[in-house]
Amino acid sequence: MNGRERLRAVFEGGIPDKVPHFEMVFQIPEAAFGLSWPTPEEIGNASSDGERGRLLDKSLDIWEKIIARYDYAAVQMPVDYFGSLPGEPIKRARERWGRRVMIYDFNGSGTFWMMPGTQMMEFTELLYLRPDEAHAQARAKRDASIQLARTQIAQGVDFIIINSDYAYNQGPFISPKMFAEFVAPYLTEIVTAIHESGVPAILHSDGDMRLIMDQIVATGLDGYQSIDPQGNMDIAEVRRRYPNLILMGNVKTSLLQHVDEPAIRESVRYCMNAAKPGGRYIFSTSNCIFNGMPLESYHIMLDEYEKLAYYR
Repeated sequence: MNGRERLRAVFEGGIPDKVPHFEMVFQIPEAAFGLSWPTPEEIGNASSDGERGRLLDKSLDIWEKIIARYDYAAVQMPVDYFGSLPGEPIKRARERWGRRVMIYDFNGSGTFWMMPGTQMMEFTELLYLRPDEAHAQARAKRDASIQLARTQIAQGVDFIIINSDYAYNQGPFISPKMFAEFVAPYLTEIVTAIHESGVPAILHSDGDMRLIMDQIVATGLDGYQSIDPQGNMDIAEVRRRYPNLILMGNVKTSLLQHVDEPAIRESVRYCMNAAKPGGRYIFSTSNCIFNGMPLESYHIMLDEYEKLAYYR
């Protein structure tokens, strides 16, 4: 199987030949390949579609190297990052890798989620003192998210990652009762709309989600990425409680900040032993490949994964 076929098996409830792997974000192409992603400034300063197209090709070339070296099963292609080239990133990615990997995009602003501490008092007043206004804002966010999802799907994404952090390391950003009123119903409608358009939806959220996990699963989401060990999330317990949920994660990113080989390998083994059986698992870190991560740490992680990745 290739990456696309492995992910399809996971999404369809089957067991692939190998646990698929990809990371939501890969921020260290300089260390890995001596290359850098096009920056928003470069794209914004590009004076023609030709220049923007060349920057897009640069981005695709980096993804090509990531797919080849790290056997990624999916890559992220934004619908609007390259300005006046709407749809072109996904179209070109589909032409290059349509039979090899899946293509996804992020859609994370459809509900209320964690915000800077400077905004929390105002947000708390909104929920308690002006709930009708809060619901109006929530409906507007939902509608924008559904419209974006329809655009993403029309342009060819295979699935969508809803990247909305709902929890701090100490628990949800609002109480479970408030989450049930102001977040979960709108998230459910977004997931339903995505499913009606024929693609899966995975949630990314850091933090301690235990108090709201039942609500998260009830939205109909296909999967959950992060399962944040820094936020007290135990992937074995999440698997036990939600056996039909696709899990993605959760090698400790805190371990990957340093080259601690025994600890990294142990974290990989724990994830694989807990989540691999049954097939509904995608291997990754508990967040992403972040700026400053030693490349050696990622290579150690993948080396241990390769030892355990195959089902047969």
